[in-house]
Amino acid sequence: MRQFFSLSVLFVFLAFASCTTQYAKVLKSKDNEYKLKMADEYYKTKKYAHAQELYQELMTTYLKGTPRYEDAYYRFCYSAYYLKDYEAAGLAFQTFMENFPNSDKVSECFYMEGYCLYKNSAKVELDQASTMKAIATLQSFLTTYPNDTHSSDAKKLIEECNQKLEEKEYLAAQLYLDMGYYKAAHIYFDMLTSDYPNSQRSDEYMFKTLLASYNYAKKSYEYLQLDRYQTALQECDDFIAQYPGSKFTTQAVSIKYDSQNQITKLKKIINKINEQTKKAG
Repeated sequence: MRQFFSLSVLFVFLAFASCTTQYAKVLKSKDNEYKLKMADEYYKTKKYAHAQELYQELMTTYLKGTPRYEDAYYRFCYSAYYLKDYEAAGLAFQTFMENFPNSDKVSECFYMEGYCLYKNSAKVELDQASTMKAIATLQSFLTTYPNDTHSSDAKKLIEECNQKLEEKEYLAAQLYLDMGYYKAAHIYFDMLTSDYPNSQRSDEYMFKTLLASYNYAKKSYEYLQLDRYQTALQECDDFIAQYPGSKFTTQAVSIKYDSQNQITKLKKIINKINEQTKKAG
């Protein structure tokens, strides 16, 4: 078994060395037609790194301005894409459209630029510049080619990108709420309610907006609490009216009753202080 394993490793090594040697010879060749033939062969056999390097060289030195330039550039774009270098692929598809504006492949490359931006989008916790650019590019694609074969896919990608941006905003809002920064949490959850009115989590956003108001009132100095509890109370009423069947409604009702009780207590204190002030006067 050990001998068989050693022979297998040796075979793989020799095959790899042979391929490397062959590719080195292709790179050194002065015959551009041979290089183009090999680039196409590498592309066909999915050796995209080799194909990409050869196409890039040939497009610069041999193919530019010829009828074959477009096809080579098209394969160059997809070589980067298949290598999962989505940033480079996106730029390549964009440049393809600039170089060949009358090509019948422009709509496809337009979509692929947006798709590469989508694929290059970072994790939700990180910067979402690529996600926002993907939305803008795909939306522009849909505006330009509303009936294209890729239009339904583009719509789905835009929806996924928007969900990602929504999740990022939600995580920021929840972090403020967890850390006790209730004013900031209120602002962020209120923004989520405005920005994503049709979200499946819209009731949660509205509830956590009122929860932030309620906690903000509780943590405030006594002389500021009356107005803040009244704000929380109004937001409770709005939530209960809009989402009577929500899983958060019971909590909202509880917060409403406590806010009412706190308002009653605070008004009694204020009235007592006013009476004492009158007597003293």
